[in-house]
Amino acid sequence: MPMYEVGHWQSPYTEDQINASAGFTYLITHRESGVMYVGKKFTQSIRRKPVKGKVRKRKEVSRSNWLTYTSSSKYVNEGISKFGKNAFEFEILDIYSSRAETNYGELEEQVRRDVLRARDSEGNFQYCNLNICMKFYRDKAKP
Repeated sequence: MPMYEVGHWQSPYTEDQINASAGFTYLITHRESGVMYVGKKFTQSIRRKPVKGKVRKRKEVSRSNWLTYTSSSKYVNEGISKFGKNAFEFEILDIYSSRAETNYGELEEQVRRDVLRARDSEGNFQYCNLNICMKFYRDKAKP
């Protein structure tokens, strides 16, 4: 499958395919250490704005900042500040047609990769994910 450069992302999908999706899962890898992070990004921002004289709010959809987005991870962003964006590889893993599918895709990828417990041969964590769905936490996961 061919890979495309879409901003700083490496992707098996074109920019048009990504824009047409609801979101995607991604893998960020620190090139030197090999430490990774699995996450998701929605391609659209949905805001509900009040309408004068109405009870229901108006739904406003706009393009998200996915093209320049790095991560929601504090540790990844600190690493980018310290080492620079070029010290990391940004890869789009899959795209999804709904927000629910995107959420499930992230969960599935994180569980499949065992991001809370996976360790390298020296005993260091392979992923800097600290939780899955804000429900399952690394410090509570059995080794």
